[in-house]
Amino acid sequence: MTARVFGAEVEIAVADNGAGIAPELLPRIFDVFVQGHRNVDRAEGGLGLGLSLVKNLVALHGGTVRAASAGRGHGSELTIRLPLTADEPASSTTPLRGTTALPSKRVLVVDDNLDAAELLAELLRASGHEVAMALDGPSALELLPQIRPEVAILDIGLPGMDGYELAGRIADALGPGACRLVAVTGYGQASDRLRTRAAGFDEHLVTPVSRQGLLAAVSAPSPPPAR
Repeated sequence: MTARVFGAEVEIAVADNGAGIAPELLPRIFDVFVQGHRNVDRAEGGLGLGLSLVKNLVALHGGTVRAASAGRGHGSELTIRLPLTADEPASSTTPLRGTTALPSKRVLVVDDNLDAAELLAELLRASGHEVAMALDGPSALELLPQIRPEVAILDIGLPGMDGYELAGRIADALGPGACRLVAVTGYGQASDRLRTRAAGFDEHLVTPVSRQGLLAAVSAPSPPPAR
């Protein structure tokens, strides 16, 4: 690891001699849920969340981050640049650099994977939204009277009460069209999209979900309820 000062910024670089990053992956390495190739016998976990979280946390502090690698098997280097002084401290409601400020919405994120839920929540808070989190369907329903969400982002593969059932329960509790329902799933076939639409979802996002796609899904107006 090295650290150097460049004018009003400090640069911190961390390099390793590990697996490296394929050239085609470098442009997308900071996207949510993006991962490199894994052999069938690899036991290591990982959700493809870490680098995206790093990028957004660094952005909240007014900095930038980039990755470099000579390719698979040649290690990689992560370089972060941060301002030495900040004129205005970033807050949880300060929009990320490169985004247009949009009206704040009350958003409920439901995912049984804590890391995934926290990342989605952090991305949304950084864009000015008010966010509540739940890790299962019953906990999400308990939050409804408190937060009255305008948007609910639901993992389909929830244990016990899955995302389809939860979507219906939310619509029943809040009324038709009161809450925009966004499905997050690993399945993106036409039949999968038809199923989420039939369950009342307004949007179907397939992992890996981009930050732009997530924010667009949250900010889009819900269609009027069917008559």
